[in-house]
Amino acid sequence: MNIYVQDDLAEKVKALRRGLNVSGVCQDALRAELHRRTSVAALRDGMERVELYLEEAGDVAFVGRLVGVDEGPALWVYYTRRGRLAVYDGARQGLQQFDEFHEFAAAHEGLPDLVADVAAALGEKHVTELDI
Repeated sequence: MNIYVQDDLAEKVKALRRGLNVSGVCQDALRAELHRRTSVAALRDGMERVELYLEEAGDVAFVGRLVGVDEGPALWVYYTRRGRLAVYDGARQGLQQFDEFHEFAAAHEGLPDLVADVAAALGEKHVTELDI
């Protein structure tokens, strides 16, 4: 297998190549992407219709799968058929939507267990940053 690397990236890699296992880095990245895609495919198989009540819209429905719950603030996180994350706030009866996992994680950094659960369900690598 051959891979293409843009010229500017190739030059940076060559400059820092000492001690860098390029094949190993590429293999790790490919393994991580395959894991993520396998996880997402499994989530798609278990999707169902979700019905919620929203304060601003009334009864709504979408197709998705529950991937995380935090009972404390009453949040339910769904992975939708369009690959988005929908976060239902039961206390406020509102719905937030995120296109990317990292957007969801940034918005919910105060709930590390919920973020970790969603990351695991999606096959995303997630590290909780400590301020120490």
